[in-house]
Amino acid sequence: TGRVHHTVSDGGAGGQLEAPTFLPMDARWRAILRGEGPAARATRLGRRLFAAIPGHSRCFFCNVPFDGALGGTLRILGYGQSRKNAHLCARCLEAAPAGGAVIPVSVLFADVRGYTSMTERATSIEVTALLQRFYAAASGALLHHEAVLGQIAGDEVMAMFVPGLAGAGYRGSAVAAGQSLLQAMGYTPAGKNWLDVGVGVSSGEEYVGNVGGGGFKDFTAIGDVTNTAARLQAHASGDMIIDALTYEAVADRFPDAERCEFQLKGKELPVVAFRIR
Repeated sequence: TGRVHHTVSDGGAGGQLEAPTFLPMDARWRAILRGEGPAARATRLGRRLFAAIPGHSRCFFCNVPFDGALGGTLRILGYGQSRKNAHLCARCLEAAPAGGAVIPVSVLFADVRGYTSMTERATSIEVTALLQRFYAAASGALLHHEAVLGQIAGDEVMAMFVPGLAGAGYRGSAVAAGQSLLQAMGYTPAGKNWLDVGVGVSSGEEYVGNVGGGGFKDFTAIGDVTNTAARLQAHASGDMIIDALTYEAVADRFPDAERCEFQLKGKELPVVAFRIR
């Protein structure tokens, strides 16, 4: 067990609180997520093999399809949907060790703009259909760049990019995934977007792993990197805002990115970021 300090939203005007929390650390998760040793190589190969099998619904971590021609066979082998989290398979949740590790990670958030007014203008069926289209397009774009999908709920999608699965260029993969997501929404020179979306990306070290309680577990990232990514995407609309550490990895690809400073909730000092249009 390791002691991890992370920020937690207090739900009010005060922003975020620093809370020392004991979270289980696991050597196997550390090896997989950092890309160290045979376990990491096997996990990455397995994700790519499962991604090649046709299917619409997949495990957010290992990419195994829950449906399609081989869905039934894979369920028999233990790869059915978890009863604790329908976005993950039983092998990646129930059969996987609890815990995780503090590792380098890039976190991406994408959020639909004008969601509240959309729900007022359209019927619940129309809004649900539009969100399902958003989820499908966004998850496809993110998984193509070796993302581990986190929460997909309401008007928001979250993804994690770690060295063990996305490679040493995980920060660049996060930015490329953000570009692909925006393109999937129709943000192209020749096209017109069919949905208003903003993307935020932040990089750094924080706790990533299987966490939860009360019989529920989820694979997620916890800490300041996640909070910063969520705050940055709130300032984006039709473009992507990335923090300075992420930009270091892609500066040569985006020399004309607009430098910005944001006073983010819970931060004492302005956060330097770059807007990619």
